[in-house]
Amino acid sequence: MKNQSLFDAVKERIIEATKKEDYTLLNLSDLGFIKKEIQDSRLIHELYTFKDDNEVMEVDFRCYDHSVPFQNLKDINKFEVIYKVDNKPVNSYQTSYED
Repeated sequence: MKNQSLFDAVKERIIEATKKEDYTLLNLSDLGFIKKEIQDSRLIHELYTFKDDNEVMEVDFRCYDHSVPFQNLKDINKFEVIYKVDNKPVNSYQTSYED
């Protein structure tokens, strides 16, 4: 698991973004991640991917409104990072906040 320190750095950025309730703090391009915008029913859905030989790390960020008609609730923001070696999960972390 040669990228464990990278996983730890990503986890710290997720913790900081959650603590400050600001998903834009998650910018991972400086760590070699490729960002992809996912088009689905969510307000925002981003997938960041890092590949190194047989190791893959994916960070999934989702923001969505779970209000129903005549109800105004806060948006839910969810982060999940999964670290895989030989396509098997070896570490993961997830958290969320509402804003």
